[in-house]
Amino acid sequence: MFDLDRSLPTPLPAQIVAGMRGLVANGQLAAGDRVPSTRELARQLAVSRGSVVTAYDQLIAEGILVAAQGAPTIVHPELPAVKATPVPPRPAGVRARRGPELSLKPTSGHAGTIRQAAWRKAWREAADADREPVDKAGQPGLRWAVAEHLRLARGMTVNPDSVLVTGGSREGLLLILMSLGRGLRVGVEDPGHPGLRRIIPMAGHQCVDCVTDRSGVVVEKLPGDLDAVLVTPSHRYPLGGAMPAARRTALAEWARETGTVVVEDDYFAELRYRHSPHPPLAAMAPGAPVLALGTFSTLLSTRLSAGYVIADPINAPLIRATREVLGMPVSPVTQAAIAALLNGGHARRNSRTVHTRLARRKQVLGDDLIPALTACGATVSEGPGPLSTDLAVSFNTSVGREWFAGELDSRGVEFGTIDGGESIHLSFGHLSDEDFTRAVDVLTRVGAESSPH
Repeated sequence: MFDLDRSLPTPLPAQIVAGMRGLVANGQLAAGDRVPSTRELARQLAVSRGSVVTAYDQLIAEGILVAAQGAPTIVHPELPAVKATPVPPRPAGVRARRGPELSLKPTSGHAGTIRQAAWRKAWREAADADREPVDKAGQPGLRWAVAEHLRLARGMTVNPDSVLVTGGSREGLLLILMSLGRGLRVGVEDPGHPGLRRIIPMAGHQCVDCVTDRSGVVVEKLPGDLDAVLVTPSHRYPLGGAMPAARRTALAEWARETGTVVVEDDYFAELRYRHSPHPPLAAMAPGAPVLALGTFSTLLSTRLSAGYVIADPINAPLIRATREVLGMPVSPVTQAAIAALLNGGHARRNSRTVHTRLARRKQVLGDDLIPALTACGATVSEGPGPLSTDLAVSFNTSVGREWFAGELDSRGVEFGTIDGGESIHLSFGHLSDEDFTRAVDVLTRVGAESSPH
């Protein structure tokens, strides 16, 4: 019926939804037409039945498909015919734009290490399980699994009722901001990761830059008129580094005294530290208005758009009420599969695998790549910590920097910039093993060339 592309970052259920929409829009499926069963379509596409069930749930919710007990699933009989907008032909001589061959820009994810067999088993069992009523705050099984995972992995005692399932960190931040009100002044670290920062003005709120130093946000210099502040205490942008315990305690106490909500994005905590990660801010000052953002992308797979919010007792009812209005963006089948992986210890095993992988990569960077870059006149700074695989590359002259950037660009290597664009930021933690080897090889060859410095 249509093809799937496993090389894309788009999850397979989302690709199935797009494919079915396209068949309806093109007139290949008309109102009242019968569509394949979930088992049949899964067989045709060579995917798990759970992926098809998730896609069908979405299409039924959109009113494109209709399903009834004991009857085949069909295209909604009242769906009007929709003509597809023709795609204009590409002008002669214009080539399709290609993305970078290698992206070394910083990202919140790591290459997933969950075995395919474990994924298939979790999805199959979730798809075959009895259907439970949809809980808009998140299915109880997943909320319990998240609380238990945090207890074992972080030493954090969490009431499952304070866990709310989200469609990922960005959706979680939007949920929090919508719950807190309109026209908020939200403090952000300067410098800070641009990912979540972009969400704040899009939601109609104002970003307020907050002074930072090597230990994180400076509590004494926080503006007094903030409604909330977004911090990343376990991985300071751009090269990492953790907020020490004294600063964490001071920030949590400040939040409790001022009533300002602190949103803690702890996306790297479990993967950056071989032993027990730093305690979350909420544990430093019980009763402080601290909300934690969590994501399953770093724990399980970068292709999994799901996460959670841990809410404090004051804000939990507000967020739950907002979630009730917005509905649940993650299907119950997906939630059940994630819960099975968490309960089976796969997330903790994944963390140990990532720890080993990062330590090995850091060794390769130190032994092979950094000397090659230094030999061509670059100054290379490593991210702090035994598992950091981020590098900052700078040159004494703008000519040297532009030469290096040009060499990377000509080889299809995408990179980030820091220090106002003066330094090039290279991140290696998210790459597959094959891409990591290729990246080191490409950069080592660049380093072997002579820079016009």
